[in-house]
Amino acid sequence: MLAASRARIAAYDETLNAIVTVIGERADKSAEEAARRWEAGTPRPLEGVPFGVKDVLDVAGERTTAGSRLHADRVATQTATVVRRAEAAGAVLVAKEGTTEFAIGGPWNPLNGPVRNPWDTTRWSGGSSSGSGAALAARYYPISIGSDAGGSIRVPSAWCGLTGLKPTLGAVPRTGAVPLSPTTETVGPMSRSAADTARLFQVIRGHDNLDPRSQHYPTQVGDAPWPPKNVTIGIPDSYFFDVCDDAVKEGYDAFVDVLRQAGARTTPIRLPSAGLAQAVGYQVLFTEAAVTHAEHAGRLGDYDPVLLQRMHAGLLTSAADYLRALQFRHELQLELADAFRDVDVIALPATPSTAPDLDELTVDINGQKLPLYEAQSRSTMLCNLSGVPGLVLPTGHDAQGCPTSIQLVVPPFQEDVALTLALGFQELTNVHCTLPRLLEK
Repeated sequence: MLAASRARIAAYDETLNAIVTVIGERADKSAEEAARRWEAGTPRPLEGVPFGVKDVLDVAGERTTAGSRLHADRVATQTATVVRRAEAAGAVLVAKEGTTEFAIGGPWNPLNGPVRNPWDTTRWSGGSSSGSGAALAARYYPISIGSDAGGSIRVPSAWCGLTGLKPTLGAVPRTGAVPLSPTTETVGPMSRSAADTARLFQVIRGHDNLDPRSQHYPTQVGDAPWPPKNVTIGIPDSYFFDVCDDAVKEGYDAFVDVLRQAGARTTPIRLPSAGLAQAVGYQVLFTEAAVTHAEHAGRLGDYDPVLLQRMHAGLLTSAADYLRALQFRHELQLELADAFRDVDVIALPATPSTAPDLDELTVDINGQKLPLYEAQSRSTMLCNLSGVPGLVLPTGHDAQGCPTSIQLVVPPFQEDVALTLALGFQELTNVHCTLPRLLEK
């Protein structure tokens, strides 16, 4: 499997530019150990499975560039907890994947260049786990670990036809991850299926003494919600559909119809604060990022202009405005908790459009071009600001063949509910099995 992964990278990555570093001796040793364990009949949960990690996660002896010229030559001395956990379960680390600068910059990365989408190479794979999205869609390997502070796992998952999970804040440790925003950022699994995403999540989740924000993951109690006869899906009010391409809405409706036919109920819900969540979430993210990266204030000329603009916005946030944003977060959390008294899961369009044009940095919504940054986190930031989990999975394709997706939002530490519903949908449909255009050639 390792040789096959390396061969696919060699075949496609000159076009996609998804990979920053191909792992050498470390991967060879892991693959040899996996072969011995299979032969001895003692395989671990992920024995021999190739995987990649976003290049904000440390791997001892390898560079962690975080997509920045400021870190271009930084070699890690320790390995991130999630990487160690995956390897301890038998997985074989194949590569480190491209990211926007410090997971907050723009698509045109100044160090490594942009990552292209396998479904249409004129489009972006999405950020900031852009390399993870493209690598998985191109079948370099089946699983990857990304990070998400405003949609950075879920947006590339949506635009690359993947199943990606932003876990509950604190459910997965961030030890060994380049810091960005302590109250919005999570580390989480990505793959081409709910089954593989669930397997990886089970391996990497749980408390780490070195991460004070990580939490002990509670043991799930009760039957899995499939068939979903006792599951109620919340259908939100108009905000999430006011700016939404028809193809995305059709995929959304198709998912809901499949779940209804399987026994789920649906009910309308209101989320009055949803319309402000994106703006307030970005305010918190940019402010915390600006503080985190204050040490680099003397090297502003080396930053990606998009990142620099966002840092500047963060530095202009007053203490009073930041505290008001935190108060809004609390109100949003209460609002979601109230909604979850009546529903088990809230279904949202993952993104309002399919993947954006890389040159223009615009998205197409029913023939109208909108700025990328106005649209991409319209649904996803809600989860980062509130700390609740969000799972993205593919639902169909638009007229150009690019993936559409849905996001399932559940209460804290109820990731298994969303994953089981996604798994049931994927067992009844084959949308997630479709090959990207690049691989059909």
